[in-house]
This record gives sequence, structure tokens and C-alpha cells, in this order.
Amino acid sequence: MTNPKDPQNMEQVLLDSPKQFIDGIKAASNNSWNPPYPIEKIQWCGMGGSWMAGALLKEANLLTVPLEIHRSYGLPNSVTDKTLVVASSFSGNTEETLSAYDEAKKRGLALIGVASGGSLEEKCKNDGVPFLKIPVNPPTMQPRCGTGYFVGIFAQLLSRLGLAVPDAVNQIESLVAHLETTKDEARKQGEELALQLVSSTPIIYSSIDYRYVARIWKIKINENSKTAAFWNYFPELNHNEMVGWTQPHGAFHVIILRDEKDHPSNLKRMEITSSVLQEKGIRVSMVAIEGGTKLERVFSTLLIGDWLSYRLALELQVDPSPVAMVEDFKKRLK
Repeated sequence: MTNPKDPQNMEQVLLDSPKQFIDGIKAASNNSWNPPYPIEKIQWCGMGGSWMAGALLKEANLLTVPLEIHRSYGLPNSVTDKTLVVASSFSGNTEETLSAYDEAKKRGLALIGVASGGSLEEKCKNDGVPFLKIPVNPPTMQPRCGTGYFVGIFAQLLSRLGLAVPDAVNQIESLVAHLETTKDEARKQGEELALQLVSSTPIIYSSIDYRYVARIWKIKINENSKTAAFWNYFPELNHNEMVGWTQPHGAFHVIILRDEKDHPSNLKRMEITSSVLQEKGIRVSMVAIEGGTKLERVFSTLLIGDWLSYRLALELQVDPSPVAMVEDFKKRLK
């Protein structure tokens, strides 16, 4: 039975999330498009939940070419005639992504769209641009909850194009088995941590190797729990942000995502930073990043963050799904 605080049943979406990867792989299996020129770089254009997959494919070391994320209108100056432009929009109606699509089409760049439908699908079909449709289930799913679809779709596509490591799809399939095995523990760990955050502002720290994971934890807390959260990464934060803890104003709880395979100096920085913050009265929790491959470690840790943000929403008496402030802002823009 759906929790009354969760009428759109995000709980079930999280429970089913490992299946998204396989559905994404299947969605791209029949695509035979090839770019008109050799690709030297991928420019991923997306906002909100639609940029995450590109960053995570990069962070998990699955790509064989550089990938940059663009979260604005148009295209960055770094795009060249050897770039593959990915227009990524869960809804298909994101105005910044449509702007990037229009510029890429105007310049005759290698371009591919991915969405669940909307204006992006229409543009691709009218312009003869290859389009990959996200098999969203349920249709009410929030974009931030559908990352697995994007990852599966692009692991399949980029592998065929020689832009991903040869075993990328096999790694995704192994990831699904790993998540199914560990998902109960991830939920337990996330929910236990959520109970400690009810009266605090979460701060998520990681090494530079997991900076996108830390950022997505922060985003999920913002959107699911409807509360402020912040993020940063080692070693950079030791050169500036930590000075801000000299005189902390308010209740904070720092969560450090720690992989024992992180650079030894960063592991040492985490331990010392934890001690310094606790001396200032700041609560600190260490979350161990675990898994065999980098891909497993990335997505196992993300799943903990999903359950943390979901449970925190329920504890704060808010519906985890809608983002009313964003929708109101869009109306004001129009």
C-alpha cells in the first residue's frame, strides 16, 4: 500500500530502479545510427535529472573519449566539428536543452536526442535526427529517479559506436545483479542516516573521484526532502570551504563518502577534517563506498542517497515527488 505521504509511490520506483538499466539497454538495442564524422568528444546537454547519466558514465570510467556537461542555453565554445552532441531531456520539453539542440542542428553537428517524448521527440522526427525514447514506467516518475534508463541507453549506444569501453554493457548487466543483492542494505543504511538529519542541514563531501555522486546526493535531498543541502570535494575544500567552519551558524551534519581506494592523501584529509569539524561541534558521519567495479561503487552509493532523501522527506512530512517551487518558477518565466 502506498504511504499516504507518498501518493506517487516513489518508494516503488526506488525498489524497481535496478531494472531501469536493462530497460535502457533494450531501448537502444535496435538503433543503427552512425555519426557523419569521427567523434573525439561528447557534449552532453541536459538540466536537472537529465545531465546525471552523462556525468556518472564519465565518473565510472566507462567512456573512451572526453565528455563535457553543458547545463545552459546554446552550446559552449569548446564544441567542434568532431563533437557528438547529446540533447538529453527526460520530459522532452526542457527549454535549455531544446536551445542546445537547435544550435547543434543549425551547425550541422552530429546530434542525438533522448527523452520520454515531448518537443524533443517531435523535433528529432521532423528533422531526421536520431532519437532514443526513454521507456518510463510509471509515467509519473520524476526525472531525477530515471537515471538508470539514460545509463543503459547510452552504454548500449556508445559501446556500438566505440566511444565506451568494450565491456560497458556487460558491466551494466553485472551492476544490476549487484544492486539487487545489496539494495536492502542500501535502504537500511540510508534510512538510518536520514533519522540523524531531521534537524540538521546536510553537507555532502567526497573525494574528487566521486564529486558527481556527492552532488547528486545533495540534489536528491533538495528535491525529495525539500530542504537545503550542500556539497564539495577533497582536496579542494581543505583550501577554502573548511575555513567557513571556524564559526558555524546553525545545525549541520557532514556526511563524508569514503572509498578505501581513494588517494591515500585524500583519505588522510577526510580523517583530519572529520576530527576538526567534530571539535567545532559539527556532527560527522562516514559512509563507506563499496563494490567491485567503479560502476558498482558509484551506483551503490547513489542508492543509499536515494533512500536517505526519501526517508528524510517522510520524516519532514513532505511528499518526495513534486517540486512545486520549480513548477511555479517555470510559470513565472513564461
